[in-house]
Amino acid sequence: MRACLSEQMRCADEVSIKEFSISGIVLMENAALGIVKEIEKEIEGGRLPKEGEASLICGTGNNGGDGFAAARHLASKGWRAVVFICGDEKKITGDALANLNIIKKLGIPILSMEDSNIEALDIMFGRSHMIIDAMLGTGFKGRLKGNYETIVDKINKQRKYVLSIDSPTGLNCDTGFAEGSCIKANKTVALGLPKIGLVINDGPYYCGELAVCGLSIPEQAYDRVGISRYLTDRDYVSGCIKPRKAHGYKGTYGRILIAAGSKGMEGAGLLAAKAALRSGAGIVELAVPLCSFDAVRGVIPVVITRGLTDDGEGCLASKSSGEIMLALRNASVFLMGPGLRTSSQVKEAVFDAAISCNKPAIFDADALNVISEEPAILLQRPESTIITPHPAEMARLMGISTGEVQGNRLEAAESFAKKYRVIVVLKGYRTIIASPWGETRINPTGNPGMGTAGSGDVLGGIIASFLAQGMSPMEAASCGAYIHGAAGDRAAEKYGQWGMVASDIIKYIPHTIMDIGGK
Repeated sequence: MRACLSEQMRCADEVSIKEFSISGIVLMENAALGIVKEIEKEIEGGRLPKEGEASLICGTGNNGGDGFAAARHLASKGWRAVVFICGDEKKITGDALANLNIIKKLGIPILSMEDSNIEALDIMFGRSHMIIDAMLGTGFKGRLKGNYETIVDKINKQRKYVLSIDSPTGLNCDTGFAEGSCIKANKTVALGLPKIGLVINDGPYYCGELAVCGLSIPEQAYDRVGISRYLTDRDYVSGCIKPRKAHGYKGTYGRILIAAGSKGMEGAGLLAAKAALRSGAGIVELAVPLCSFDAVRGVIPVVITRGLTDDGEGCLASKSSGEIMLALRNASVFLMGPGLRTSSQVKEAVFDAAISCNKPAIFDADALNVISEEPAILLQRPESTIITPHPAEMARLMGISTGEVQGNRLEAAESFAKKYRVIVVLKGYRTIIASPWGETRINPTGNPGMGTAGSGDVLGGIIASFLAQGMSPMEAASCGAYIHGAAGDRAAEKYGQWGMVASDIIKYIPHTIMDIGGK
């Protein structure tokens, strides 16, 4: 599913109207029908009564027009709708005005700010079963002031079901941040496409459940606008996970070489290896410094283990890169970084491997920490490259602060991907997957309990496995992040977010793949 900026959605609306002759009034009617459909789902789920009173707080633009149209449909289904116009009614024009005139003729009660009725809102809200926020929509930037701030604060103090149309009032739909007061909705119905700010940063907190109403806008309109960001969904992942071949064997599903570990950090490579196997890889070989060899040998019986020359201090020696190249002759995918630690010799080994490895590769953890000293080394890679940094590693790679990365995760991931021609998997809440060619995906799965040691190693193993089984690098990174997060969500259901550990995520990888369509 695509996701867009507010201006891109405005342009797509305009293209639909001007080039495809879909009138604005039709789009507004489709929006109202979609909103009521989502309300009916809440009624069926027992979260709202079959009939009741709804307070619709409407602005003077098209977002308010969607609210006027929704009020009409709610009234036709037995609800008592009461509309409050937040702003100067004289400013309402076009399709919004047409819908306002209809509800006036239907006798739906309408209050306005001009009548000094703000205090009447408390009475309205007290009687209501549902409050519908149709004030400002997706074009809002900055901080709410005056009556808007007052109304939003009143709504948030109510213990009532709140549905926002297109965006919670007060949220910046491009950044996902709210500078001041913002509606805290139970559900947000995004119109056309979900806006970027609804799915990143604070957006999901304010949106509640996110539903999408397509409005019948043709895909050609989105193509014309150039929307190339996506919210990875179940259908996308299901389409990438192909059925296993009846005549397949272990070689059919790829051979992964993992170069990982150091003295005392052997667990990182083991987690990645087990995750790769549980994600369907045919063969996994784990290469560790000789000083760690006995600690990993036989821990996972089906993993091939290999010892690499160490530096005498518990880490890889620089000349181990030659040994890695020999091992890579039989591999289809290379994963390097978990638990390596950093040293001058590790840096040499990583740089040599990065330049010499002619197989698709994933670099993670300490491999990224040494690459951050000379990120241009990535431009010398002869094959496709995926990097999986967490925000602090991304900051080191870019030479900026972690706060700057977190302040604009999309820009950080996208700019680095284009500059260094790699696929960036920027881990964290709503993991960002950015490609060198401009396609970006936002991952919706996962939970705070996954912020635990080894979780990133598990992700690296899943991505390597999907890559080895024939997915494209972008598919492997996107599906890997989705399955990783979804398995983490299942683990949280079992163990809770406080108690889950990385190995718990691995337990649920096979079940998650099966549920999505993998047999």
